Amino acid sequence: MVATADYDIASSFAAHSPSPDSGKAIVAVADASSAHKYQFIEYRAAASPNHHKNVPPMVTQIIDGLTKRRLLPTDGNSENRSLPTVLLYDDKGLNLFDRITYVPEYYLAECEIDVLKTRTREIVAEIPNDSDVIELGCGSLRKTQLLLDALDQMRSGITYYAIDVMPMPLHSALGTLAEKYKNITFVALCGTYDEVLTHFKKATRRKTLLWLGSSIGNNSRAESIEFLSSITDNALVANDAIIIGMDRKKDPDVIMAAYHDSEGLTNQFELNALSHVNNIISEYTATLKGLIAADSVADDIFDVEKFCYTGDYDEVVGRHSAYLEAREDTMISWPRELAPAVERICGNSSDIAIKRGERIYIESSYKYGKEDFEILAQGSGLVHSAEWSDSRSYYSLNLFRKPRSTMSPRTDVTAAKGANSNFWGSVESRAQNPLHLPLNVMARKQPSTIPRKNEWEHLWSVWDTLSLHIIPRSKLLDRPIDLRHPFIFYLGHLSAFADIHMAAAECTPLTQPESFAQWFERGIDPNMVDPTICHSHSEIPAEWPEVNAILAYRDRVRARITNWIGVHDETSGVVPTADAARHVWMAFEHEAMHIETMLYMAVQMNPAEICSPIVTTFAAYHGAQPRESWISYTGGSNILLGLHNDSEGALKSQMLSSGHVFGWDNEGPSMAVSVKPFSVRTQPITNGEYLRFLKTRLSAGQDDCDNLVPKSWVQLDECGDYTVRTVVGNPSITSTEASLWPVFVSQKQATAYTSWCGKRLPSEAEWTHASRTYHLARALGKSTSTAQNSFGFQTSQSVDAYLSNLLATQGIDASEYTRAAFDLFVPADANIGFAHWHPVPEATAHPPDAYAGDDKENGLPEARFIGNGWEWTSTQFHPFDDFSPSEMYPGYSADFFDPPSTSDADYTHYVVKGASYATHRRMAHRQTFRNWYQRGYPYVLATFRLYRRGMCDLEPELVPLV
Repeated sequence: MVATADYDIASSFAAHSPSPDSGKAIVAVADASSAHKYQFIEYRAAASPNHHKNVPPMVTQIIDGLTKRRLLPTDGNSENRSLPTVLLYDDKGLNLFDRITYVPEYYLAECEIDVLKTRTREIVAEIPNDSDVIELGCGSLRKTQLLLDALDQMRSGITYYAIDVMPMPLHSALGTLAEKYKNITFVALCGTYDEVLTHFKKATRRKTLLWLGSSIGNNSRAESIEFLSSITDNALVANDAIIIGMDRKKDPDVIMAAYHDSEGLTNQFELNALSHVNNIISEYTATLKGLIAADSVADDIFDVEKFCYTGDYDEVVGRHSAYLEAREDTMISWPRELAPAVERICGNSSDIAIKRGERIYIESSYKYGKEDFEILAQGSGLVHSAEWSDSRSYYSLNLFRKPRSTMSPRTDVTAAKGANSNFWGSVESRAQNPLHLPLNVMARKQPSTIPRKNEWEHLWSVWDTLSLHIIPRSKLLDRPIDLRHPFIFYLGHLSAFADIHMAAAECTPLTQPESFAQWFERGIDPNMVDPTICHSHSEIPAEWPEVNAILAYRDRVRARITNWIGVHDETSGVVPTADAARHVWMAFEHEAMHIETMLYMAVQMNPAEICSPIVTTFAAYHGAQPRESWISYTGGSNILLGLHNDSEGALKSQMLSSGHVFGWDNEGPSMAVSVKPFSVRTQPITNGEYLRFLKTRLSAGQDDCDNLVPKSWVQLDECGDYTVRTVVGNPSITSTEASLWPVFVSQKQATAYTSWCGKRLPSEAEWTHASRTYHLARALGKSTSTAQNSFGFQTSQSVDAYLSNLLATQGIDASEYTRAAFDLFVPADANIGFAHWHPVPEATAHPPDAYAGDDKENGLPEARFIGNGWEWTSTQFHPFDDFSPSEMYPGYSADFFDPPSTSDADYTHYVVKGASYATHRRMAHRQTFRNWYQRGYPYVLATFRLYRRGMCDLEPELVPLV
């Protein structure tokens, strides 16, 4: 510890330090030859007064880990004793680790330096002037200096905070750097992350956190999410960022060599943790003896010579695990003075016998696949904004930002802490696992019937961001789409609709003023050919109410919903009737739907008038191409569509049953249909591909090109360069990643493209069968051992036949899955629920030297059926057999069913399936959900993919773009 008496107090640093906790040891440290000082702030628990009265947290963790065997994240099948990973990083450990980074086998340091040298200007461009740069676990700062060089040259007003648990490395590094960089202010924060990050709770300046190296790999997936969630909630504000170094999945031999170097430094590094334990226990025991008796210092509890380091790598999970293994029988004997503390922590203070071959877990090093960045972001309330990789794609620095709002409450993610191998947890019970799938098949838990309070709050947060930030208040009376009301209508519509249904659920009067329910109850969807033809809708007032009056009404309705949810919370034991619950559920999903309506209206505004909800940098387009892969389906005569067991009339006034799934009237009743063999392209058509289509038609002299230009595009010049409309900017199709985004078009435009290339759109039944069958096959194939899945997936095989084979190994009938309402196996990185505020690139070809570990797990080609954009079908929006309109909302579906004779008309409604990036997760995962739009309606976030009849005989190929 640094004594404050040895240094001058650094009052001049007050303006740069956000709000250090009172009582902390704050000093300014100066080199004898320099007047340039850096501030040092002590946060370690050991520095607090009267620390001897309680057992230090590290001593408690050591005792707890050694006395209790647990199922650890590294091994879901056996129990291990453990030691905290942080024990590796005392002064000696840090020195050893620094030496490890220079050995040839340890590729991580070389790769990280490669990234920092080649991509530094791009990284620093994401860091604003007059902001704080905070490094978690700074170490020797050898690599960080590459960023500091650029910050010193390119930025002004930067304060750099170095965080570490040991004081000497901080003084060693900052003593030199504070002299070298005159344009950067330096502050050292000494303590654990939990202790130090309280420093930034009240900070007002923009922040960029750095978590370099691959320290995140020491945590399990769920632990990483929990840690980043804590940072997101407690240390970041909107647009703050964190840059995280992540080791990528790669050849297992490369990974094993890195952790078992020929010089034996890793062995010394790992074993040093035992010496560190000995020092900590000895020092604490000496402190106790000083209070009790002047006895000698206790003997070491570990005989380090009796242990060796060992490790193994799980290629499927992507995790190297390190253990300290006993080379012979040995004992852990607690010092007498420590016995009372051991007794309190574990129940007895007996010596611990360690048998030869027993392993003590010390750390994990997780490697990240291409899905994991998105899963980490979504689980932590962040947005994955950029990735910078080395030349071999071994390692990457990843930029995450905190958005103004997020639609995911993250409860199902944080609950997965300790799960074996997936961020989202494993299937754990019959209720979650109706198919009795193996426990390592990853699936999300079915959502509660009634949306919880935090789901409502996140929904409202996104709505407020959209309606009160993205759309300026001065533009609320604008009407960017003639076929829709002005923005201000929807500001009142959501509350009015919800209030009408809450009043019905509670059997109580409407919220005042009741006239709002009359004006805002129902919007418009006029006929595109003749706008005077429109279903019944609310009367339009002569003058819209004041915005503040609408917002006050909104707040009263929200309070009404919150109170109802509080009374009927799952833990309260108060069970509502099915009717009342359905009214509340309708209000929730209706609001989620109109968030999407408001969004596609907002992107039609003048781009200069849109206020972005998050800082976004679009990656440059470097010629990557979508992989033209096709997969086949056998189909069958018993493909189930629709939701069963949700008859509004039959459930009337009954008490809500546990696990019930509500659906809109057009989702039922379920019915079996026949589907002939078909093939489908794995990826939707991209903007780049559609632009090639337009240019081809234009060069051929076709006169319909103007009608085929998507409304989701903005033309920049007469040469045919376009940008894509989003609320976070308008990226160019020819020079940015937007080339690889799915194109958003009308069904009429999609049909023109499919005709041009000799393909077609899928039917609703084909799309549904393709999506739900693929997702389960993918999840089951990736989690089934090689022995169980020795047949693998063959390119000539249909996906549904492959799935049947997989399920047969588990004794499961594939038809059981088709009856499930929720598709719980949708990839966790799907771009839904505003995981991004724009589309993301479809799967692209890997660089030739990139590791293909993610792709070779079961041979099933990569596909995405959910997220980014809805997908058009060739199915006219008709009711299922024996359809009954909803009594609560009779016109919801019935007003939009068009007779078959109108199928070629632009105003005819067609089914869209899947989900867009703005679709709530509940609807995205409910595979029975049916959306629909007019055939010629060009504004929706809807794309399309190619289908053809029969089994495919196409080999994967790369399609050249423009």
